[in-house]
Amino acid sequence: MVSIPTQNVVQLAAGFFINFVAFNTQGFIEESVIDSVSRDGSINKHAGYYSLAIIYAFYTLGNLTAAQLVDLLTPKWAMCIGALCYASFQVGFSFLNATYLYATSAVLGFGASILWTGQGSYLSQNCTKETTSRMSALLWTMHECCLIGGGVLIFIVFSITDSHDLIPSFTIKLLYSVFTVLSVIAAGVFAMLREPVYKKEKASCYKKLLTSTFRLLITRKMWLLAVIFSYAGIEQAFWTGIYPTCVSFTRQLGYNTNALLALNLICVGCGQVSAGLLLGTLGDHARKLGRDYLILGATLIHIVAYILCALNFPTSASLGKTDGSGLLLAPNLYLALLIGFLLGFADCCWNTQIMSLLCETYPETSAQAFAIFKFYESLLSCATFVFSSLVSLYWLLGTLSTFAVLALFSFFIVERDRIVASGGEEIEVNKF
Repeated sequence: MVSIPTQNVVQLAAGFFINFVAFNTQGFIEESVIDSVSRDGSINKHAGYYSLAIIYAFYTLGNLTAAQLVDLLTPKWAMCIGALCYASFQVGFSFLNATYLYATSAVLGFGASILWTGQGSYLSQNCTKETTSRMSALLWTMHECCLIGGGVLIFIVFSITDSHDLIPSFTIKLLYSVFTVLSVIAAGVFAMLREPVYKKEKASCYKKLLTSTFRLLITRKMWLLAVIFSYAGIEQAFWTGIYPTCVSFTRQLGYNTNALLALNLICVGCGQVSAGLLLGTLGDHARKLGRDYLILGATLIHIVAYILCALNFPTSASLGKTDGSGLLLAPNLYLALLIGFLLGFADCCWNTQIMSLLCETYPETSAQAFAIFKFYESLLSCATFVFSSLVSLYWLLGTLSTFAVLALFSFFIVERDRIVASGGEEIEVNKF
């Protein structure tokens, strides 16, 4: 018999799966879509990057008050409203223009802040200390299956339509109509969520709740976590928007680079799901091994992926169509797909361990902790998208590698501090 908390987390994951089949898929193709539309001069060819930057800018600002709104609305209704904000953005691609694109990018950013904070709050209220790792892995694995589903969808569409270089207007409208409907369905799934099992009481004073968020923000532990959250934002911007653009813009990878974009999305999804299944299967063994080792492994995988990316792609691949080669190699499709798999695998490891750490460390202030996490993550994602429109790929890869190392050492310190604060009970089984 499946426990009630597990049923709740599965339904939560189902809602995220449906919503992000739409949004993650559109994020992978947004810059390519806008590059196609921009050929007639109706919109800036880098408007996709600017749109993503606006999304993450308002996502960042929204996270400052997201914990209070989630507490007021309850997690399920906050997530329901958030999903509808995603739908309002996606429907605009049926009549794409800069004004609506940028305005709804801001709406989506706000919606994302309450959606993700609501997720963290609802998850923590269905977990105990013993189940946080398993529940986090379950949620993330089901959620990231959306990448595989979305990849299959756009591969079929791009393969049967004339979408070799430019994406036709009909194809764009078809895809984004499907994406809009999916986000509306996700809102319905969130609306039907049951009350969490370990429900916490609502705050009696929202001024105190807001104050507690800012107090948490300036603690030593949170400053260390900020480095980790920042790296999560940078690498998220890379694998969701910049790397797919590199695949689409590199002509040497093949004739139909848009279909290859779909294959990359499937490979990233396979990496995410493989890591989630591995962590979920290991269960207590992963907990005994320790987050230190898991994060070290994820960091090494990320750095290998960045090196391979530099070897396989020309430095201009993130900025426009190119026939160039990488540092040492001509662009190779199989290597590009392997890089996508590695990026997905490592991203899953980082995010599940961050979620588990926050649920375990801040059980009474989970909404505030997740809001701060998403604040830093979105702030750095926003900065990365702006940065990516100004500099070449190799500069981005150097920045990613530097932050990966800084985040690794910050994670070591936070985890050591947590173990010491708990009385050293885990030192023997979780020693690095």
